[in-house]
Amino acid sequence: MKKHVFVASAVILFTIVGCKKSTEGNKSIMVEDSSVTSKTDEPVKTDSVAVVTESASGVKKGEYTDRYVAEDGSSALVTFKNTDNENTISVRSNNKTISAPKKTDAGPGVYGNFDFEIVSRNDSVIITQGNNIIGLKKARGQ
Repeated sequence: MKKHVFVASAVILFTIVGCKKSTEGNKSIMVEDSSVTSKTDEPVKTDSVAVVTESASGVKKGEYTDRYVAEDGSSALVTFKNTDNENTISVRSNNKTISAPKKTDAGPGVYGNFDFEIVSRNDSVIITQGNNIIGLKKARGQ
């Protein structure tokens, strides 16, 4: 009987010591501090080149990036640079970027370089290279 009481008390003691809650925890978890919040009515300007203006013809001037999604679900970042000095488009996906200047002899929204052509219409971008055609649509919420 003494052995059973001794074994039971030892198991309870090891359980209490072994299951003690650690205050150290995982250091990589970030805790949101809700005590520091500020709201302002002014828009936050993060970069001077990110300012986009729209001309009377409806063409956006400046540099802006939108996220597009391909038919297979993969994501791409499309950056338009429409300034006085340059009109280019660059598409970045899978850590690879293709960039092309605007074709002056083609219609609006047509970019091309060497063997590929990029056509931008409303909320879609179509990349054509040889017989390969990749269609991108603007992601929701953009």
